[in-house]
Amino acid sequence: MEKALYVGFDLGTTNSAAAVFDGEQTRVVRNSQGSTLTPSVVRIDGRERVTVGAKARRFLERDPHNTHNEFKRLMGTGKALLFPAAKLSKRPAELAAAVLRSLREDVEDQFGFAPTKVVISVPALFELPQSSATSDAARMAGFESVELLQEPIASALAAGWSATEDPGAWLVYDLGGGTFDASLLETADGFLRVVGHDGDNFLGGRDFDWAIVDWAIARIAEQDGVTISRGDPAHAEAVKTLKQAAEEVKIELSRSTDAVLVPAAPLEVGGSSLDVELEIDRPTLETLCSGLVERSVNVCRRLLQQNRVDPGQLERIVFVGGPTMMPFLRDRVGAMLGAPVADGHDPMTLVAQGAAIYAATANLDARPTALVQSAKVRGRRLWLQHPAVSSDLCPHVVGRVVDGPGPRPAKLVLRRGDGLWTSEVTNIDGDGGFVIGVELLPRKANVFKLDASNADGEPVPVDPPTITIVQGVTISDPPLSRTIGVALANDTVRTYFERGTPLPAKRTFTHHTVESVAPGSNHPGGSDGAVLKIPVVQGEFDRAHLCRLVGTLEIPSTNLKTSLPAGSLVELTLELDRGGRLSARALVPSIDQVFEEVAHLLVPAADPEVLSATASAMRSRLIELRGDAFRGGTPQILGTLDRVESGLHEVELDLEAARGGNEDAGQRARRTLIELDAELEGVEQTKRWPELEARRLRTMAWASANVAEHGTPREQKLFEEVSAAVERAADEKDPRELQRQLRLVRQIGETAWFRDPHTWEYLFEDAASRVDAASDLPRAQALVREGRQAQERNDSNTLRRVTERLWRLLPADAQTRRLSFDSGVR
Repeated sequence: MEKALYVGFDLGTTNSAAAVFDGEQTRVVRNSQGSTLTPSVVRIDGRERVTVGAKARRFLERDPHNTHNEFKRLMGTGKALLFPAAKLSKRPAELAAAVLRSLREDVEDQFGFAPTKVVISVPALFELPQSSATSDAARMAGFESVELLQEPIASALAAGWSATEDPGAWLVYDLGGGTFDASLLETADGFLRVVGHDGDNFLGGRDFDWAIVDWAIARIAEQDGVTISRGDPAHAEAVKTLKQAAEEVKIELSRSTDAVLVPAAPLEVGGSSLDVELEIDRPTLETLCSGLVERSVNVCRRLLQQNRVDPGQLERIVFVGGPTMMPFLRDRVGAMLGAPVADGHDPMTLVAQGAAIYAATANLDARPTALVQSAKVRGRRLWLQHPAVSSDLCPHVVGRVVDGPGPRPAKLVLRRGDGLWTSEVTNIDGDGGFVIGVELLPRKANVFKLDASNADGEPVPVDPPTITIVQGVTISDPPLSRTIGVALANDTVRTYFERGTPLPAKRTFTHHTVESVAPGSNHPGGSDGAVLKIPVVQGEFDRAHLCRLVGTLEIPSTNLKTSLPAGSLVELTLELDRGGRLSARALVPSIDQVFEEVAHLLVPAADPEVLSATASAMRSRLIELRGDAFRGGTPQILGTLDRVESGLHEVELDLEAARGGNEDAGQRARRTLIELDAELEGVEQTKRWPELEARRLRTMAWASANVAEHGTPREQKLFEEVSAAVERAADEKDPRELQRQLRLVRQIGETAWFRDPHTWEYLFEDAASRVDAASDLPRAQALVREGRQAQERNDSNTLRRVTERLWRLLPADAQTRRLSFDSGVR
């Protein structure tokens, strides 16, 4: 019997790799050039011929207009990449599909089949649009089934597969070409658990390249008197040539102490050619890149602090990604964190190997269905349930005889393929069911033959005739990296999934529309025919505009059967799979319609001029807050403001590059501004700490009383746990974490509060006090009268119904709606 084969891909910013796992060992796939790495480069010539990998990479300098790389950082955006020779434009996902297709062909060349199922790694902090675009790319590449796996988990799984059984905490330091991920994991009893992760989607090896480019530009200006600007479109080709040379010299300095930066061709600047030859040594590179390394270490420290792990408790640091091959980086990170470095792993292919191993845990046999079925022995069909990968040495196989030709088996024996273990003879019960315990050899693919017989002991063929169980490290459900929710019309967030929620996850909430819409109408600010916008955001803040908009769910008016009045119920379900991909379902009960797949995910555009205006306004805020901090004598705030100022300087550099045509730099500036806005918001919250402290006391007192009186025992225990987290956040004066924990406290308190019969009296009086602002005043006044009558009868059910209807008639503030991304629900 042929072994099952499991395939994993690492779709990288600079290079991509593929690996195949057979249950015992992983093999890295080699491409047609004999390399284990395929450059993530795509060229399309005038005849529309597509070239991928090393051959395409040669054209980055010779034919830059028709050759593109580093498109991974643009995944999920609407950016079109042009190929003028073929008069074509391609989305980043389409170019990613070309790379995946090439890897798929490499697997076919080496193993004789084109895989139909695959696991593809993605950065832990990929946003929803980026994950969705990766899935789209896999489908375009010809895969029938794809699962996404966070890169640090893949790395840890591959490193842990051959590691000893020593329990402890690991830190995976994953610095790729375009992204940085840090993940904290722990192992115990063959089980790998992700404790948490953090990262930076715009910190990677290419940023080290740009540091060298900026140094080279300064040296050229000093030595040759020639000014080259990354922000001048006329200098774009010269900058691109320098960038390629910088990447090469960075790699060379990983092996030697000095090198010479020599571009492949003279630089064309201002109508003249300039030959460049610059000497650079390793200490210079270390100086240029030390800030970037420290930036990555700060992410690691933040992750450890959030999970209350001292760096001295780390068993090892696992390095992943090409840039981590720089000796000074490994030494610096190890020294700054004070933890041992795990050796013996290939940082360039570890992610692909882990993805292939994970495919086994998910039972994603990559062989085509026809190939698998052709090897089967036809007979009585068995329904079987057992782990594809087990950390347990003695798992169980549960099964049932279903149907098929031949006599019905009465007994079953499992024989391990090495001939050294055989199960007891197990009788199949009257319903055809059986349970058999098996013994596994450690760290191997254990193949068991199923020998069935009838009551007389005569053999009975069964289908499948064999099963395979791999013994090795297994992983827990990966945690969600950032909180996901829906922006409401009042600029608050309805949280669907808290950060750390195990994936997969699914949750449903009921919302109400804030305006009436007729079929075929256009939503203000929306696309043609879109009547309802429900923004999906990621972030830890209660205010929607401080979170990242990662997608908008839209219900098209052209599909509406009838008008949708203001206040209509919308039951929205969001679901995340293990890789963080989002699916959504919206039910509108009043018109009895369900809208499937309403998620339209797109990373927002990055207009340099709009971002520049935002940065200027942020700098004004910074100056005002710094003045307040000096007057108030708060040095810890000054440190945060210094970081914001440094970040704004980086934004200005990125915006200069964006004006020169670098879309990636514009996207990085956009996301950096969101993060800096959150930093300033944190400073302003620190200034308002007494107010937040008072809110904590009020919320805790209110929730405590309600949970004590109306909460279930489970809610009371949960409240105790969250209360402890609130106290920690207050002691550490962490406004962001305190707000997050208070949100959980309020959710628990509200659950208990709504069991109080007097709750709806209070809510009714609050709504009735604002009835003059209702969109339908006569209707609202009639509801108030109906509510008063319900109060006199002590009819809490009617009072609740009346109050909910009143809420639907109360308008949303237009300016606040704009802040919350024009949300159409409350």
